[in-house]
Amino acid sequence: MEKRRYRIAADGGGTKLIAVLYDEKLNVLKTARTQGTNQLFRPPEVVRAEADALAGELLLPEVGRVESVDYSIVGDSSVFLDALRRRAEIGETRGHGEGHVALASAGEAYGIVAQAGTGSDAFLIQPDRREIVGGWGMLLGDEGGGFDIGLHTLRASIWAEDGRGVPSVLPDMIKKEWNLERLWDMIGRLNGDPDKRAAIAAVSHIASRAALMGDEAALKVYADAARELAVQVLTAARRVDGRFIGPIVTSGGAWKGTAKMFEVFRDEVKKSLPDASVRFPDFEPIVGSVILGLEADMPQLPKPEIMKTLRESFAAFRYALPPDYKE
Repeated sequence: MEKRRYRIAADGGGTKLIAVLYDEKLNVLKTARTQGTNQLFRPPEVVRAEADALAGELLLPEVGRVESVDYSIVGDSSVFLDALRRRAEIGETRGHGEGHVALASAGEAYGIVAQAGTGSDAFLIQPDRREIVGGWGMLLGDEGGGFDIGLHTLRASIWAEDGRGVPSVLPDMIKKEWNLERLWDMIGRLNGDPDKRAAIAAVSHIASRAALMGDEAALKVYADAARELAVQVLTAARRVDGRFIGPIVTSGGAWKGTAKMFEVFRDEVKKSLPDASVRFPDFEPIVGSVILGLEADMPQLPKPEIMKTLRESFAAFRYALPPDYKE
């Protein structure tokens, strides 16, 4: 009987680390998730403890060796890898950039990625060139990402409350979500939160619910975010005079809030790049790491065959489109 061979793929960013254990036949055996990996915003000892707990949950008792680990992790990836090594023999480890896994999750090798998770970046990836625009963090940039959307949602609720902005459901939604008597109390709520970045980024879920209700203030937050991301992508495209191969792929959780964000982004991009293909990925970024690992180990496998197999075995990781999106 042939011995089972195990592999791991992982994706870690500002608010989450998710890892999947699977075998050589692409059967998903275990999935584990914890909070963000970026030690710039979270205490290192907490990140280490969470990575250790995740490794303990992920590695089933029968797993003595993992053939390969493919990952895309923001921050110190050694924390995750060391946690795995304490529990099993680990073979080859391969780190992949955010842009590469996003394109791979769309079945592409080249193109431009509009990344909008907790933060944001635009990645231009071509056969002979790599460019990044954005990604300067929550204080200096990350325009259009989940933190930025959350922050602008809180400001929109303040403006609605004191009359500077349009009337909105946002103040009442925030008070209910945070169990506040007055909107003003959110100042103390945020000042007392040790992980303000995650707390503010989570407000994007409130913005999404309000936008799906047709709230004007929330829809404007998403439209503004889309325009910021379009600026990043068009700036990346200008670095190659608009001549690039591959599509423009949106990636990250911020895009799932409402179709309005994607539609405004697509329209803004096409004003300057009318022939560009603008699309969602097929899978979450973690599957991009799976695909890149398969291509490294089995380069003879055709990409269409890989994508077809993964649509069945990794169906739980298909990219979730915005609830109001229509083809």
